[in-house]
Amino acid sequence: MSNLVATLYQLIEASESSHFRCGIILVSCKDLSVEGLETVKRDLAHNSSKEEAHYAFDQNTQVLSIFLKHQKLSDTHFHALLVKDYLQNANLLAGSLLIASFEECTRATGQLLRSMHHAVMELAGVGEIKLFDPQAEDAGDSAASILLVNHDEAVNEFLSIYLERKGYQVIVANDGVDGVQKYQEMTPDLVITDLNLPIMNGYQMIERIKHSDAERGSKIVILTDKRLEEDVKKSFALGASDYITKPFSPVELAARVKRLIS
Repeated sequence: MSNLVATLYQLIEASESSHFRCGIILVSCKDLSVEGLETVKRDLAHNSSKEEAHYAFDQNTQVLSIFLKHQKLSDTHFHALLVKDYLQNANLLAGSLLIASFEECTRATGQLLRSMHHAVMELAGVGEIKLFDPQAEDAGDSAASILLVNHDEAVNEFLSIYLERKGYQVIVANDGVDGVQKYQEMTPDLVITDLNLPIMNGYQMIERIKHSDAERGSKIVILTDKRLEEDVKKSFALGASDYITKPFSPVELAARVKRLIS
């Protein structure tokens, strides 16, 4: 086990025993020395509000890891953007960034961290931020299906492209009536819907779906700008499996979708 993986494993074990989540960023660098790492740590600490960040560096592979205590996936993704910009400006960035969050995605093991270390070195491109998916290679040819119900065409276009790149089959509906019809046609594995829908609102659509398909029970994720507690409670009472408010992190959404479908 490399020193980098061993350090990460010790940090994650401590986080799991204390029952708090943590985020991890791995990034391929170039021309970074042990002395230069101290400058990187100092500058990133100055530019970021993350108080508990721990660094490990493998000089042989030029992979830098950043362990973020108490950070969920969306926070880890945001911090990765800061890291990417800093390394690019310092001419130290050699590849793309790989991020993960534990306990949100999965529990960490030594083998999982070794896989993550190898995966970041094999990433194509420079400056892209990728979510580590330990099950991606075993996904097979059967793509899970997602029904996306939203009246916002920009959201539909962005999420369709993003989720299809993750390997899902995505069908789009623009209102509640269209959502019910397409649900009955395709019987998806998961539904992502807004509550503010024309013709038939999200609550009514969920009731129709649950009534027409009580036996199968596809998972439903609410993606909305409604933040009131009564909306959250009503959604879960109707059978929603998750509730995400806008603005949202696509990385965190993908992680929640993956957890529900798997």
